[in-house]
Amino acid sequence: MDTITHSLLGALVVRTAFPAQQSTHPFSNRQRLLAGAVAGAFPDIDYMASWVDPMIYLTLWHRSITHSFIMLPLWALLVGITLSFAFRQRCEWRYLSMLAGVAMLSHIASDLITVYGTQVLAPLSSWRASIGTTFIIDPWFTLIVLIGFVAGFKSASHRLPYVSLAVLLAYVLFQGGLKQYAHSIAQDHVQRESISAVRIAVLPQPFSPFNWKIIIETADYYDISYVNLSGGYTAIGDGKGFWGKVRNTYKTTEQINWQRQRRFGDAGPEAEWVEMLWRNEQLDYFRRFAEFPVLYRIDKSMEKSCVWFTDLRYVIPYMIAPFRYGLCQENRETTWGINRLRN
Repeated sequence: MDTITHSLLGALVVRTAFPAQQSTHPFSNRQRLLAGAVAGAFPDIDYMASWVDPMIYLTLWHRSITHSFIMLPLWALLVGITLSFAFRQRCEWRYLSMLAGVAMLSHIASDLITVYGTQVLAPLSSWRASIGTTFIIDPWFTLIVLIGFVAGFKSASHRLPYVSLAVLLAYVLFQGGLKQYAHSIAQDHVQRESISAVRIAVLPQPFSPFNWKIIIETADYYDISYVNLSGGYTAIGDGKGFWGKVRNTYKTTEQINWQRQRRFGDAGPEAEWVEMLWRNEQLDYFRRFAEFPVLYRIDKSMEKSCVWFTDLRYVIPYMIAPFRYGLCQENRETTWGINRLRN
């Protein structure tokens, strides 16, 4: 989830869990909201690690110890003490630490519902938990949180923030039902085509809770489809412009089509060569990161040759894939070196 939404959600849950009417502590409503917003955003402080090494950050550090249930008490205490100094209420560090802990818990929970994966047991385990019901930037999720935040900011009553959180929970449960529906579509395709599936993944997509991406993985290829489960894109249009491309990407359940994509390109000597490069030790961290690795493209010129890979989780036809790494060779006499494709 994006940091702004985390911040708003942190303020909202603090407003709900620590209502003004029941508080004996010397903090105004605005101060509690501010504390919740700061603590709600705090776990994303791990982004600073990307300045050291972006690839290791993506693989090991992002959503790691700052997003861990095990480490949460330590971070809550750190933020609580810091806020007690900022508010000039040093004796209230225990109360502020509890407040910060609740806000951070909302951050971890809202990251868990996305597909990236969160190391909730770090540093004891690098296992990444993911429920995968919600796209990482969900305007409807954010809107519900924003309405609750504004209601909590302007109203002395805590009922409206409670209602907002209840609606938010219902929205996520609704997305979970849609995920199961998309999964049943994938299972029907596997049975109809007699596919020896290794894994089925259904991934939420941008702009609408009804937009889903389905990936069926086999030993050497993927079957991929994009579907809108509401049937709302029946009028496809000419496909021009950004929104036209979005509409043309997500087919109705009646129009759904499947694209078959081999992991390392078309079978043959070149695919074997691409797979050999994929096994290069320089791509070790990216191999650990990519759940559905695939050849992105091959660039060849007189000056330089590059072979690029990406992760199908983050491939959206109308957007540039964010994670594209590969190996480049200046000429036949030089060794291959890892690079990131940025254009």
